[in-house]
Amino acid sequence: RQSRAKAQASPNSHRLQEFDVKVVYTSGRKHSDTDCLSRAPVGAPPGHEDDDVFLGPISSSTFALQQRSDPILQQLINYIEGKASIPPALFKRGLSSFCVQNGVVVKKNFAPNKAAYLLVVPSSLREEILQALHDEPTASHLGFTRTLHRIQERYYWPHLSSDVARYVKSCRECQRRKRPPTKPAGFLKPIEPPSRPFQQIGMDLLGPFPTSTSGNKWIIVATDYLTRYAEAKALPNGTAVEVAKFFVESILLRHGAPEVLITDRGTAFTADLTQAILHYSHTDHRRTTAYHPQTNGLTERLNKTIADMLAMYVDTEHKT
Repeated sequence: RQSRAKAQASPNSHRLQEFDVKVVYTSGRKHSDTDCLSRAPVGAPPGHEDDDVFLGPISSSTFALQQRSDPILQQLINYIEGKASIPPALFKRGLSSFCVQNGVVVKKNFAPNKAAYLLVVPSSLREEILQALHDEPTASHLGFTRTLHRIQERYYWPHLSSDVARYVKSCRECQRRKRPPTKPAGFLKPIEPPSRPFQQIGMDLLGPFPTSTSGNKWIIVATDYLTRYAEAKALPNGTAVEVAKFFVESILLRHGAPEVLITDRGTAFTADLTQAILHYSHTDHRRTTAYHPQTNGLTERLNKTIADMLAMYVDTEHKT
């Protein structure tokens, strides 16, 4: 099989066969005319400063005054300056990373390639930062994770994550526009095929139907997962007594006790009487998930077939 490069060159080689062509290799450095675009020198991108100003025109002295007006931050400042012996409980973790520079409380930032220090924001300015980094056009109403990361690049305050989560969840525009994230679907767990007939069966109830001339309103079906052989019976009601009687007479006495029985979560299958019979017959009862009939798809498909067959033979009163 030809390589991809040869296959691409084949049409051109056929055209060149009409001419006396001599192919000579030339180094790419000398192909300044043909490679002028790909080899054009490109300078380094111009550097730029992060000119985002989240707190507006606020001076260091004003910011320091706001910090000292916060009761909790004032306790931290007193501890750092040696005016108190006990630090506030909110700052006990990582206490050594806090310090005062030019009258402003900052926290050392250990994240690589980030600002060396983070401003410790007083409670009076936190709402303004949240609004600037979430609501403003440059913030674009991003989600919790991105909003939190942007704030953590410059600022710090206790319970920052919970405050960001609360603010994002309470944002009216986000609630109107964004859809809630959905969890990905889990992995499929197919039902293992049995190795012998009536080792694994599915059972289900159909009904209630209009009462027939024989006094029956329900149909119970059982399907073998290996041979697709089905047992069905009309029942006067869908109680656990009728289900247990069908299981004993039509399954146990005819085919033996199955190892696995698959049903939905109907009360007739989960009743104490049914569970006792399954227990003494050593049958593992596996229930399908709610509102998901595909789990017992083999039996559900038989239900549709029976319903379609009955529909062909009922009169206007829905009786045979």
